[in-house]
Amino acid sequence: MQEYDDFVWTPRHDLAQLARERTPWEFYLNTMVRFETDGGGVVRPCDESDGETHPPFGPLHVVTAIQPDPEPANVSRARMQILDRYLYAGGIRSMPAVGSSFTGDHSEDSRAVFGLTDHQARDLGARFGQVAVFAWNGPHWSLLACAGDRHSHRGWRWEHSHAV
Repeated sequence: MQEYDDFVWTPRHDLAQLARERTPWEFYLNTMVRFETDGGGVVRPCDESDGETHPPFGPLHVVTAIQPDPEPANVSRARMQILDRYLYAGGIRSMPAVGSSFTGDHSEDSRAVFGLTDHQARDLGARFGQVAVFAWNGPHWSLLACAGDRHSHRGWRWEHSHAV
């Protein structure tokens, strides 16, 4: 079984630089997240919310361990297993999620995590080499840089899935 130290994770200074750039920030702004559980569905960021103010699972953050640069699928799976073990060991409740482009041509396994502050979620994301994490709280679907102050807040639309 591979451990955290068996991998190279994108360093904070690189994450901070990436967060300042147009790309990948624009990709994150055009990401929807599918929650793969009973009562699941898809949250889509939007400029005009349809009045929704209560996320169906309560406040949460979305994180992944997949690195900004492409890697083989088996490496990405191993990174996600390390994230899962880290969350479990820390007593952090989570559920599977998948972030994907609006067009569906790119997707990444992720975890919806519960009970973290924005600061804790940013730290978690930075530990696992992430440029940004998503925060879903009240009327806001937010994108938060993990190594910097950049952020974007938008409305959201929930599409319940009948067959998850």
